[in-house]
Amino acid sequence: MFFARVSRFMGDGHIRLRPLRVFDAPYLRDRLRDKDMLRTSGLSAPAYSSWPVLWWWIKKRFMLSYCIEHESQRIGFVGLYNLRLAGSAEITLAIFDKSLRHHGYGSRAFRLLAENLQRRSVVRKLLVRVRRDNFDAVSFWKKLGFSEAGRLDGIINMYMDLDA
Repeated sequence: MFFARVSRFMGDGHIRLRPLRVFDAPYLRDRLRDKDMLRTSGLSAPAYSSWPVLWWWIKKRFMLSYCIEHESQRIGFVGLYNLRLAGSAEITLAIFDKSLRHHGYGSRAFRLLAENLQRRSVVRKLLVRVRRDNFDAVSFWKKLGFSEAGRLDGIINMYMDLDA
């Protein structure tokens, strides 16, 4: 069981992270059907057709999962998985609407979460896996301060030390 003091709600005035709710599952299911989103999220098969099954998968996979909101509208998702307290966690972040990308929403959402994780000493290192051909995602994570740790089978493994 996961016991750590992580804020349930985080915000900076324009961007807000709130815990993912069961009623977000249909929204996520619809967004994950987009082929570009599947490619950027690393999924190769169509998303689950049943939102309850998708919800079960999300809750089982992600120890912490948040909906990213901008002006009270859902725009994305951020989640941590393979979390080891005081160790490391892998992160997934997606802004679903292409027209909302490159406006700094993903960077602000990441910073909110990373600052909270650092302040509460939940993890010391964040890891992310990115497809090598996903140049936007590689650039995004590098701009946030992630460094390349290695490459394997078309995937770039990147990390960020939160202690630094």
